[in-house]
Amino acid sequence: MHRLLGFTLALALPAIGGCDQLLQVLDDNRTAELAPDVQVGALELRHEPSLEQLGAYYCPQVIDDPFVALGCSVAIGPPPPKSQLFFEFGVVVNVHNPNDIPVPALDVLLALTLFADDPDAQALGAICVSLCGTDDPSCDGTPRPGACLAEGDDVRSIEDFIARIPGLIADIATGQAAEELRKSTILAGGDVSLDLAFVLGIDQALKVFEKTAYAYVDALLKGQSATLTVPVRADGTVYFRLPVLGRIGVDFGPYRSSWQIL
Repeated sequence: MHRLLGFTLALALPAIGGCDQLLQVLDDNRTAELAPDVQVGALELRHEPSLEQLGAYYCPQVIDDPFVALGCSVAIGPPPPKSQLFFEFGVVVNVHNPNDIPVPALDVLLALTLFADDPDAQALGAICVSLCGTDDPSCDGTPRPGACLAEGDDVRSIEDFIARIPGLIADIATGQAAEELRKSTILAGGDVSLDLAFVLGIDQALKVFEKTAYAYVDALLKGQSATLTVPVRADGTVYFRLPVLGRIGVDFGPYRSSWQIL
């Protein structure tokens, strides 16, 4: 096989003008592949506890006056069970394949920053999800070995988010997740929208939201209306495999939004 390849290249050299031009041809073929384009289409809060539920939970914890704290249950209500205080958010990742061949997507790395504009309350979570083909009925997004890890200095890795809080993004949400995870091949010249939903770890999220609780707890105790605005930011990377370039990562974000809790 090696002799045949050498003979073929030897015949090709005179036609293309020598080694330098042959290397140029090979280089041109190598760079003919284009990295897919990745954009965030939406970043939204899809399920959250009410502000009254959060106020009832936090009131005995953030009010220093013991007599006022005793009145929390009367003024706002008894603390709800933690199971009712879960958050779910969704992110839509739009991918365009500019190549004339199908391109498989391998993994999605997502980093979410809560209270992105408040240094005192800011919290970072990150998660890696592996996509799969239609022939893998057991696929649930669990990262494969080596998923979301960089193979070059210019590719972002989950290890770059060293300030992340473990478990803040607890898992991919169930429901339509199985269908979305199977959108792992972007057709030639085609587009795919990955609509992924995630749940926050309840204990981790409650520790983060406690930092901003006093203001709305105080308003609720005074019988005033209250809202909570949560500035959020999403960053991430989608990893692909191209025939010549091999495994590559394409970054997206930062994408900013605000969540309103009423």
